[in-house]
Amino acid sequence: MQSTCEIRTRTISNNKALVIDVAGYFNVNCLNEFRQAFESQEHFPRYAVNLEQCQGIDSAGLGMLLILRDFAQLEQNNLLIIHCPPEVHDVLHYAKFDQLFTILS
Repeated sequence: MQSTCEIRTRTISNNKALVIDVAGYFNVNCLNEFRQAFESQEHFPRYAVNLEQCQGIDSAGLGMLLILRDFAQLEQNNLLIIHCPPEVHDVLHYAKFDQLFTILS
């Protein structure tokens, strides 16, 4: 698996949602870039993490999602994980992240 990660952000819905695109392997190598993606911006009423180009996730990636959740302080329906590949979806399901985030494959 690839050890590099690329993070991009964009706003949607008239700047009411921040989408964080994760490409590559979601691990500790993208910690600073991932945190900066949302901490350097104003608070949004909805956050989405797009994992369409994510090749895998480890415990550090899971931890980063929890950091986002703590930062946003929003309910599950306003914290989305979208376009989740099957292998990443399995990890999120086993870790019970479907109880913390709305996960859309």
